[in-house]
This record gives sequence, structure tokens and C-alpha cells, in this order.
Amino acid sequence: MYKINNSNYTIWAFINTTNYEKFFIYILFVIIIRMKAATIIDLIVNSNVHTQSINHVIKQQHISQRMRRRLKNDGIITINGQSATWNTLVHGGDHLLMKLAPEQEFSRTPMDLEIVYEDKYILAINKAAGILMHPTSTVRDGTLANGILYYYDETEQAHDFHPVHRLDKDTSGIVIIAKTSVVQHAFDKQRTKFQKVYDAIVEGTMPSQSLTINYPIGRKPGSIIERCCTLIGKPARTDVTVLTHHIVSQPVQMDINMSTQQVLTYVQCVLHTGRTHQIRVHLSHLGFPLAGNDLYGGHLDYIHRQALHAGYLAFTHPMTQKYIELHAPMPTDMKHLLHL
Repeated sequence: MYKINNSNYTIWAFINTTNYEKFFIYILFVIIIRMKAATIIDLIVNSNVHTQSINHVIKQQHISQRMRRRLKNDGIITINGQSATWNTLVHGGDHLLMKLAPEQEFSRTPMDLEIVYEDKYILAINKAAGILMHPTSTVRDGTLANGILYYYDETEQAHDFHPVHRLDKDTSGIVIIAKTSVVQHAFDKQRTKFQKVYDAIVEGTMPSQSLTINYPIGRKPGSIIERCCTLIGKPARTDVTVLTHHIVSQPVQMDINMSTQQVLTYVQCVLHTGRTHQIRVHLSHLGFPLAGNDLYGGHLDYIHRQALHAGYLAFTHPMTQKYIELHAPMPTDMKHLLHL
């Protein structure tokens, strides 16, 4: 057995030396690369092997039981470039590639999670507004990831945080979390199509009962955060249905006996693409910014976050092939705007 160390990786080469003259026939070569991003095991199975399980092959390479358990539960496995599972049999000469994301070191934070759906593969949460999806360089606690990991510990589930999709901090609604990287990969591999319907409240009176917005979206010049409608952007389509109009009043700060009135329109948006800030950008481009979204022209007079809620999500489960429909009721702050 040979071992080569590097600051970024370790290379292990396991060689069957029973016959030195046939060295190149019997070679079994394993590369384990440990990087900040992932662990990769790259293995050419010994040509003498007839049929063996992946577990047996990996066990022979002195890989720890803990690592084998992680590879079984969370590893993304291919054999000769084709997707495989832990139970797939391998043969001599097969190219076995296993990828494993780094173990997450997020702290555990107690959180009142509203669980919309759960099975052994996924967890669906109705995320509250004001909650980040995962820790950042400046925010390490109190995110959805911290809360879900705490929930896993409390319910004795040995899983990590693998979001299938994301919501902005100030957007409420349904998010899907895969319990393992294998399940997360299955969503990507099968190109799972989600039907997403958002509740939104915009400033102004939208006249149309229904319309389709088909404007490409790209980065706004000079900004790393904002997006805009631009011909050089990526295709983006949002279907909008107008439901109701409401008039709200706001006291004038200089005279409590006076007030200003604002018409708000309650709409539902169906996303056909998933561009960054898509709903906010499309509606603002039409002159109807989301209430509370001051980044794209809205005001904070009536609500202190963007009035956007992911209320409906439907998809075919990649592991069970069942069609799942999920609903999350509109949150109180948005209901208050509509006097509901």
C-alpha cells in the first residue's frame, strides 16, 4: 500500500503484489481526495474481482466504518459513469467514483418549525419570514438549517441539511429539504419539475385579471444584488392572476388627523423559471412593486418585509414517484394587509 500526502489531498494506492510481473494487470488504484468542498473516492476495481458488493470493495481498502456509513447514506456513486447505489455489484476493471459532501458543522438552534410534510426522504417546512435558509459568514445561528439540525437531533434522525430549493430571507412559505445528499441528487438528476404558486401583494391597481410576463432577467449594471429586465438576461416567465384590490390608509406623520390612501392588489404568481428575484423584478418592471420591497420600489409603510409567500408547491417525488401537493396558509402580516 502506498500513500502520498499533499496539502489538499491524500492519495492511497493499493496494489496486489502476488505477481510482480503482472503488476499492471492486478493493480487496484484508489484515490481519496479530502478537500474543503468534498471527499472523493476514485477506484479502479482489481481485474481479478469477479463480482463483489461496493461495501465489500470499500471495506477491503481499510476505510473506516463511520466513513462507509456516510458513503452509504450520503454518497453520490457512479460506476463507469452510470449512477449506482450502495447495493450495486461491481466487477473487475469497473471505475467506481464516490463523492461525499463535507460534514456540516452548523450549531443546533431550537426553532418552532411548521412541518408541512415529512417522510424518510424529505422534509417540507413552511418557513417564516425573516429566517435565513442557512448560516452565512456573519450569521451563524438562528437559520433554518440550525433549526432543522436541532429537530433531527431531537427526533433521533441522523441527517444533514440538503435544501432542494431556497427562499429569500424575507419570503415566507414552503421549502423542501432533502434528508441526504443522495435524495438531493435525485431531485437534480430527474430534473424534478415543481409547480410553484406564490401569494403576492403589490402596490397599485393592476387592471388585468391575468397576464403572462415574459421578460429576460439579468444582473443590474453596477450591482451584485439587484436584478433587472434586460434583453441580454436569461429567459424568465411569470404568470400573474389578479384576485382582489384593497384600499389601505396610513396616518400622515406630521398630522395624525390626516391619512394617505394606497390601493394594494392581491395576486397569485406561477413561476415557470427560477431566476433570482424573478417575481419582484417582473412586477416592479410593470410598475407594481411588491409592498414592503424597497429594493425594487416598494414601501415599508404597510408591511416591513416583501409581501411574498410561497403558498403552494406540487411535484413528483423522485424516490417514491408519488405526486405531492403541499399548501401553506398566508401569514398573518399579509392577511392584515388584506383585512382577512
